[in-house]
Amino acid sequence: MSDRHGVLKPAIWAFYFLVVLEFLFMISPFALHFYAAYGPVLNVFHASPATSWLTGFFLPHFSATASPVLNALKGAGFLIAATGLLAFLVGAVQIYGSKLLRRGAVTGGLYRWVRHPQYLALAVLGFGVVLIWPRFLVLISYLVMIFVYYLLARWEEERCLAKYGDSYREYLTRTGRILPRFSRRAAAAPGRMRPGRLAAMAALTLALGLGAAFALRAYSLNRVSAIYRDSTAVLSPAVLTTEELERAWEIASSAEAVSELIARAGAEARFVVYVVPIDWFLPDLPLHTEEEIRQIGGGHRTGEFERGRFKVLFTRARLHADARGRQIVTRAHGRDPMLIVRVDLDSGSVLGSSQPPDHVIWGDIPTPMI
Repeated sequence: MSDRHGVLKPAIWAFYFLVVLEFLFMISPFALHFYAAYGPVLNVFHASPATSWLTGFFLPHFSATASPVLNALKGAGFLIAATGLLAFLVGAVQIYGSKLLRRGAVTGGLYRWVRHPQYLALAVLGFGVVLIWPRFLVLISYLVMIFVYYLLARWEEERCLAKYGDSYREYLTRTGRILPRFSRRAAAAPGRMRPGRLAAMAALTLALGLGAAFALRAYSLNRVSAIYRDSTAVLSPAVLTTEELERAWEIASSAEAVSELIARAGAEARFVVYVVPIDWFLPDLPLHTEEEIRQIGGGHRTGEFERGRFKVLFTRARLHADARGRQIVTRAHGRDPMLIVRVDLDSGSVLGSSQPPDHVIWGDIPTPMI
């Protein structure tokens, strides 16, 4: 058991690092270099419909919605992640300070309430990261991480019981394993769990987590400004009325260049169209040249906007099978940019058009659809 614990613990730390790596690099100056190598790895999942959904997002990333709760989730994610990181550092100071000073088992501070505050802190930090960067793949990694932390906690308790005996058993009666316990009761030794039960617990955890994620995606799509047709999904990262969305799409579709592109794509093609306020800056969409992005910098530039003028981005959805309406968004594993058309709703005119970049600045990688 000791050898297994010694191997598994470094492995889970490395695994947890990989879970948050994508998010950390997304907010760093090294994103472009990181995705040059990481992007193709993500795209491997797109070879099959059985795995292509893993790179999708189950919450809006750059879109405002009609739900105040959804709009607040990313900000809450940063706060939750910061709280988890702070608690982890406090716990690390306690545990490693005790080792350096040879004080024995740590039972005060955070350890007065729970036996594994560092695992709890990392779980809180990870949950914040999931809200900030809500890929299905990140969620699955997080759920696996939580399950492995549970196993590590049990194994560590076995070691402590063997080392400290009755004093540690008494400690078990007044603390919870991961969450605080509010009543004292006799504590049995952790014991070993049967592989079949472990597998069932892991499967149930994943099933419940993914079920909640799919439900959140459906709810999000109901709160995003969107209209759906058989061959086209029209979305806006801004909160627009259905009339504004339809008007912008109709005016842009009247451009001769758009008609030619759609006709050339064929009847089987499916499209995702984005209606974006003309002065918004969203590097998550192929709207800006690399030079523009480097001049303006990273992040999103959104907020109040002129409601009469929009840029309309036409993209062709990458699909493994036929999809219609909302399915175009939920089943697409990428998009091929076609044309940007600038429109004026007040005059009903096309202001101009331009060729979009072939992909976003980070490369031809799966980026959020909403």
